[in-house]
Amino acid sequence: MSKHRDFVGSLGRQQAVIGRPGRRDRQAPRSTRFLASLEALEVRAVPTTFTVNSLADNNVGIGNTGDLRYVITRANALNTGTPAAPDMIQFTGVSLTGAAHTIGVGSGAAGRKALPALRDAAVIDGTTAGGFDNLNGLMLTLDGHALRGGANGLTLQGGNAAVRALEIVNFPGDGIRVASSGNTIGGDQIGKNAAGQTNSPTGRVTTLPLGQPPTTPVFVRPPQGNIIAANGGDGVRITKGANANVLEGNYIGTDVTGTKARGNGGDGVAILSADGTQILGTTPPDKNDPFVFYNVISGNKGNGLVIDGATNTTVFANFFGLASDNTTPLGNRLDGVLITGKSDRTNFGGNIPLGNVSAANGKNGVEVAGSASRTLLGNTFAGVAAFNPTAQVGNHNDGILISTTGGHQVFGSSRFSTIVLTCQSSNNRRDGVEIFGKAGGVQVTQSLIGLQTDGKAAAPNGRDGIEVHGNAKAVAIGGFEPSVEGQPAEQSFLEASNIISGNRRDGVAFDGGSRGGSIVNSFIGTDITGQAAAGNGRYGIYLGGGSGLRIGSALGAVTPRQRNIVAFNALQGVLVNGGTSNSILGNPSFSNGEAGIALQHGGNRKQPAPVLTSAQVGPGGVTQVTGTLTARRNTTYQVEIFANPTGGPGNGQTFLGFANVTTDASGSARFTVSGLTAPDPTTANFLSSTATSPSGDTSMFSQAIPAIHIG
Repeated sequence: MSKHRDFVGSLGRQQAVIGRPGRRDRQAPRSTRFLASLEALEVRAVPTTFTVNSLADNNVGIGNTGDLRYVITRANALNTGTPAAPDMIQFTGVSLTGAAHTIGVGSGAAGRKALPALRDAAVIDGTTAGGFDNLNGLMLTLDGHALRGGANGLTLQGGNAAVRALEIVNFPGDGIRVASSGNTIGGDQIGKNAAGQTNSPTGRVTTLPLGQPPTTPVFVRPPQGNIIAANGGDGVRITKGANANVLEGNYIGTDVTGTKARGNGGDGVAILSADGTQILGTTPPDKNDPFVFYNVISGNKGNGLVIDGATNTTVFANFFGLASDNTTPLGNRLDGVLITGKSDRTNFGGNIPLGNVSAANGKNGVEVAGSASRTLLGNTFAGVAAFNPTAQVGNHNDGILISTTGGHQVFGSSRFSTIVLTCQSSNNRRDGVEIFGKAGGVQVTQSLIGLQTDGKAAAPNGRDGIEVHGNAKAVAIGGFEPSVEGQPAEQSFLEASNIISGNRRDGVAFDGGSRGGSIVNSFIGTDITGQAAAGNGRYGIYLGGGSGLRIGSALGAVTPRQRNIVAFNALQGVLVNGGTSNSILGNPSFSNGEAGIALQHGGNRKQPAPVLTSAQVGPGGVTQVTGTLTARRNTTYQVEIFANPTGGPGNGQTFLGFANVTTDASGSARFTVSGLTAPDPTTANFLSSTATSPSGDTSMFSQAIPAIHIG
């Protein structure tokens, strides 16, 4: 029954008495007629202020003043708060000192019992305590070490409540259990300090192109943020049906300074089948001061954040596994973030300053598992401190691990269910990004993997930059199709989709039964310019048994914006080790330690390469080549021509063009390709070529032959 109906019902009972039933022939008194008329009016509850005047836990008080247990009980009984006008629970009756700032829940005359669940719409505001000093870490503390069982610190049961500036520690259960909707945990007055003055941080991060990192920013916790640490269960648990809750500016799993681990025994934050949760370190209006306000969710004994079966979750500007100084590793024991179950529409990070940092965690920076769908990982620093290249904070496993089947839900008109967009994943002990199992519909685009934020110096992942294995299918590395509705579709070739360089093993590895994937417009083994060396430790691209993969342009439709640059890698540029129908088209490949393309163990059906017989370069770099191809009879092949400044092992540095060549009944073909133009004639001193069958099997590069310059 609503508060409005309760109040109106009480008026009706008064009217029954005043009206003196049985005297129908007498007009009701004027006061009765006035009260009856109120039934048609909207009744607005008046919020109440409750004052905590003691740090004891005795359940003692008078009126609306007493200790915290009494005040919560009193607020529940009156229940006068509304979403628009919540009641206030203030601590103006207590003065905090370094020696006296703690309410020992369960240690007083009330006995070893948890605090009552808050059923009123009320704000519990720790900033109102005398002596509160956010900058120096003096906060009102709720300590639950005297309790037993699974007792929680605070339980929000009525909805539309707020908890500000409390330190909630040592409870055997969860620090805060959220079992209702519309609650705020942490600051909602972003930009003000304890004195009501605007914070003016000296370090700022603005949106800059890759390769132009700003100076290291300064980080400040808003005064309304809570410290939620050292509890036996989760720091914050948001349960099924508790929707539209907000967490802002909290330290969850650390001490009051945010630099020392005091981990909760479970996860830092667990969102379980609850929809519309927002975990906000900063909000879009603060975009000129990115990463100034944030949640630190670090040092916990489970995961930093778990999103399980939740819908429409927003996670902006948080640290998972780092201290508040953006340098000190305080890893969560498991994943920094785990998105699993049937979670749908998780928006994990956005444009700077709304990205997240997930680093130094015991397993992965971010894991997307189960059948989670429509997950957008944007501007995520995985294994990297935000714009701080000196911090050694790699995750112990992968930067990003994706195994979700996607739940058959995709973004708009795209074919993707999980998108890794404008992320950096470096320094991790295993892969920068690992996609495995039955994962499908994954795109990794416009991301930096294996290098520092400047896109030049190495920050290697211990294994591959990107590894795709198991039965993963329809995985796209790069690409400019609109990933999310409203995104622009076009970029120039020099604006690479991905830079995947400097990793200890391969740049990109498709292994096992993976099929139907693609790698387009990525720099693999170079720095951000596409020309300077930043090679991977083995292969640029390793195809170990996968089939139907597209490296570069589609067969018959070579376009510049889909080409990859594969260069400076320690071994082959591309190794096809056993898989078939893997097309490798239009990709400049040069300065690798071995051949630009190699086929092993029947890879690409051992497609034969052409044999070039002559090459001429005329004025302006206009090129003509002749050659032969011996392959399957009566079959049309796509023959591509590449120019090279030097003759080295099977390379193709500059793509010039292609022609279709058809073999005769004996499987032989002679061909001439003319009208090709090298952008710089000096790059066309040697010519090489490849051949690709109709089924998509691409050959190795042919032996390069010297060109005759005429005119």
